[in-house]
Amino acid sequence: MNGTDKRWNIKGPSPGLSQKISRSLNISPLVSQLLINRGLDTPELISSFLSANLRDLHSPFLMKDMQKAVDRIITAINRNEKISVFGDYDVDGITSTALMVLFLKELKSDVSFYIPDRVSEGYSLNINALKKIKRGGITLIITVDCGVSDFKAISFANSQGLDVIVTDHHVTPEALAPAYAILNPKQPGCRFPFKGLAGVGVAFNLVMALRKALREKGFWQHSREPNLKEYLDLVALGTIADVAPVLDENRIFVKSGLGILSEGKRPGIKALKLVSGIPEGVVMANLVAYRLAPRLNAPGRLSDAALSVQVLLATEFEDAFAMAKKIDEANTRRQQVERKILSEARKMIKKENNLSESIILFSPAWHQGLVGLCASRLSDEFYRPAILISINEKKGDGRGSARSIQGFDLYKALQKCSSFLSAFGGHMSAAGLTVPVGNLDPFIEKFNDIVKQELMPEDFIPSINVDAEISLGQLSCKVLEEIEALSPFGSANPEPVFSSNEIKFFSSMVVGNGHLKLKIKEDGRFFDAIGFNMASRYSMKHEKIRLAFVPQFNFFNGEKIIQLNLKDIKECAGD
Repeated sequence: MNGTDKRWNIKGPSPGLSQKISRSLNISPLVSQLLINRGLDTPELISSFLSANLRDLHSPFLMKDMQKAVDRIITAINRNEKISVFGDYDVDGITSTALMVLFLKELKSDVSFYIPDRVSEGYSLNINALKKIKRGGITLIITVDCGVSDFKAISFANSQGLDVIVTDHHVTPEALAPAYAILNPKQPGCRFPFKGLAGVGVAFNLVMALRKALREKGFWQHSREPNLKEYLDLVALGTIADVAPVLDENRIFVKSGLGILSEGKRPGIKALKLVSGIPEGVVMANLVAYRLAPRLNAPGRLSDAALSVQVLLATEFEDAFAMAKKIDEANTRRQQVERKILSEARKMIKKENNLSESIILFSPAWHQGLVGLCASRLSDEFYRPAILISINEKKGDGRGSARSIQGFDLYKALQKCSSFLSAFGGHMSAAGLTVPVGNLDPFIEKFNDIVKQELMPEDFIPSINVDAEISLGQLSCKVLEEIEALSPFGSANPEPVFSSNEIKFFSSMVVGNGHLKLKIKEDGRFFDAIGFNMASRYSMKHEKIRLAFVPQFNFFNGEKIIQLNLKDIKECAGD
């Protein structure tokens, strides 16, 4: 067997259990196996997964400190206190900010928002920002998608008579910030059953709890009660952009929210769809991830994320469209700067002529807001943990972003390097850090040592997780419709990938801008397969191949046909 350098991790079948579930739910054994692969191994779990809707959301009051947070906000509303929503500058933080501001405005509260400048202020709460907020007469701050680690800043807020309610979803430090209330399902002692919420999911739970408490107090006896379903476009947007697991509550949020996004009634969403080239009709998760999210992220990466919040708050389409065009222009500039950083980084790697277990590069010329995107690209390209650091020569430190590969926990690695860092935070697969320039060399050495200890040579070979090896004859329109019922796909619920048996009869051609198209014949049936950006595989040397692919519907001349979206090809040596 010859082929690519990718490993195919083909999951073993569970024929007995698959058949049992298939008979019980009247679905194909193949789709039963897909559900088993995702940890859904009983008819009850599967039925709950497939039929999940808004009625299945958990009680927000299961979240630790929820009652305390709700009571404080209601007090602020009754006293006409000024409230500030303090958000992060990524899409999760932007949508969380817009959600909280819009809801509090529906309550006629005096609310404003604050998004820190990525370059001059950095991530999360900071003392200078708190001083500005205090001067504005604010008495209550609600953080969204940040705050759980901000011990020093929140201690300062307390000393200034500012109450801080933290809503966050990041990994909690050993010493939690001394906030008035902390809403984070990951914190110790929190009974909320789902720990995978994005920041916007935590904020939405607070909004749900607030509405319930106010309803019980008769707040809307003489006015319209807010319809929270109208906010789910924002919740879906932030959840997808943050690559949160599309399971449990997130699956409900994304499934329902994509419907609201498809309607596009919110002026800002309608305008963003227009400048993003998204046609009218159904909006899929991939369009959110690859068109809407990058644009909303762009202003915060280059200058001021407030513009992205304002477009979501806009009430008139004309205003929203003018802002959306500025956002689109910022995204174009972002792409140009990103290409320049990537080009320089690749030259550095080539100059070293010896790719180590991790990629750690730094430069004073790199824009701090874009090093995360570039680290992600390099991690994918060279398949190893990557950290890119923007050096601030005046301050004598560097702010970096890290991205990981499967099997390596970035957050734990940075914990082990904490003696060299001024600050760090994040997740298993993505993190941010600040490092003094004088600590760069020992930090790099320590980080590389950790990677060497924890990863084996085979871990640096990219892998494809394959759900099952099948014959193409098992694919039918009915099976694909059953597969579509598993959507929306995303983190922890990926699109199903299958591998084929050896295929002997095929033809190949290059189409479009470097894409490979195959015509396959198996057991008398013909299939089209498309490999995007796989034109380099055109000159296959062997007469037999195996495919890793995602089966999808394609509409051609009004006919619905099955097409294979190729993920990899392995060439098979002859007998």
